[in-house]
Amino acid sequence: MILFDLINSLSAEDYEKFKSYVRRKNKRADTKNLTLLKLLRQSQLPTDIDCILYGKPSKNAYHALCKRLQDSLIDFIASRSLETETTEEFDVLKHILTARILYEQGIYKAAKKTLQKAKALAKTHDLYSMLSEIYHTQIQYAHLHPDTQLTILIQEFQSNQKLHQHQENLNLAYAYIKDRISQTNSTVTENVNQLLTDAFQKFNIVINASLTFKSLYQLLEIINTVARLENNYVDALPFFEKVYHEITSKKTLSNKHLYYHLHLLYFMANAYFRNRQFERAITYLDTMKERMQAERGKYELRFRESELLLRTLTLNYTGDGLLAIDALNAHFATTKQKRKPFNPDLILVLCICLLQQEQHKQALSTLNKLKHSVTWYTEKMGEDWVIKHDLMRLITHIELEHIDLVASLLKRFKRKYKRVIQHESRLHHFLKTLEIIYKYPEEVKDIRFRESVKKLFTTENKAKEDIFMVSYFAWILSKVTHKPLYQITLDLL
Repeated sequence: MILFDLINSLSAEDYEKFKSYVRRKNKRADTKNLTLLKLLRQSQLPTDIDCILYGKPSKNAYHALCKRLQDSLIDFIASRSLETETTEEFDVLKHILTARILYEQGIYKAAKKTLQKAKALAKTHDLYSMLSEIYHTQIQYAHLHPDTQLTILIQEFQSNQKLHQHQENLNLAYAYIKDRISQTNSTVTENVNQLLTDAFQKFNIVINASLTFKSLYQLLEIINTVARLENNYVDALPFFEKVYHEITSKKTLSNKHLYYHLHLLYFMANAYFRNRQFERAITYLDTMKERMQAERGKYELRFRESELLLRTLTLNYTGDGLLAIDALNAHFATTKQKRKPFNPDLILVLCICLLQQEQHKQALSTLNKLKHSVTWYTEKMGEDWVIKHDLMRLITHIELEHIDLVASLLKRFKRKYKRVIQHESRLHHFLKTLEIIYKYPEEVKDIRFRESVKKLFTTENKAKEDIFMVSYFAWILSKVTHKPLYQITLDLL
């Protein structure tokens, strides 16, 4: 039910404000919208709400009441957005609307000045769609200003159209790539080089110095999405490097580009980390940390956890796992003091580090900090994240010898991810081997079993193996070789 989802998406503060908003709008004392609002704010949608509201079945009246309440809620959300919105886009929009009203009222000088302010702000933040609206308005009222050079104005409009079209082409390429990948049923069947090349050719995208900073950021975002979804940062790395070369060739990186620059530094650090080029990853992270302090730390809070995530992962996979654990625990202690929610990605990374250090009880305690439902994490973090989480939970309980619980979790995992397991042969073999290890531990002593496992979970082309999958394979090998998990993990890299 859409209304139920909308009401439960409101913060406690907004919910109280919405109640006051509804109460002010009510013209009659006997209206039932406040009662309905209270019923829909519950954790689960109540059954037979019409009977609760009216004392008897009354579906038509109930649906009409729901529609009126939903309309009020949409109006409330829109008005709250107008009150609290502070983005550059909104500032430009306010100036455009004000200028048009002033033109309609015949206050031409003020209208022109207001529109010029909007234009300067839109240019600063590369807001091409907003600039199109500004040029349209300036051209429409050019005859009211004798000093306006219409020819120059039209040329600026046409130049902006080209930039706007290029931005739209990037959006189309992004949608095209996501659609192509979604059709593979979450399996790694696409050739990364070919997929990116096809998309760029199809939508006339050329990586060169003529691209704006924002366009280069969007390109890296597309490449990062492909690499992440296909678990292939090796083939994507040349594209990362080509785009970043164009970025560094630009003479200046002004503060207006700081937000995008921080994203770009993160993308590059992540690309080199996933390719096991850890020193280069640290170089980008150090630059990122330094740039986070610019403009009085304007974006420090926004990017702090992203930088910490990659830095602790890099520490862990370069032999400093204990330092990574200390850094993460210190961060979580601060987070708890400030009563802020824990970052799920950081929780998962801490769990990986603890498992590799064979601190199994601490790993389970860490996993138990994730309080939301599986559905919530699937929507927010993605299916791949949930699979990694569920595999870690399985491993943790095996290490703690919670055999009955392992059987239940494994059965649930196989049922839930049947489609993925069918297409991912490595995952299929991993689960099969895991089941033997916990069900038939005596099998592990058999030399033929041990040799088959080594053959199954080692590869000649180490560079192309996803670093996180290596961590799971290392656990299998540690069980059959009886060697420390962390050392095997580092050896496999």
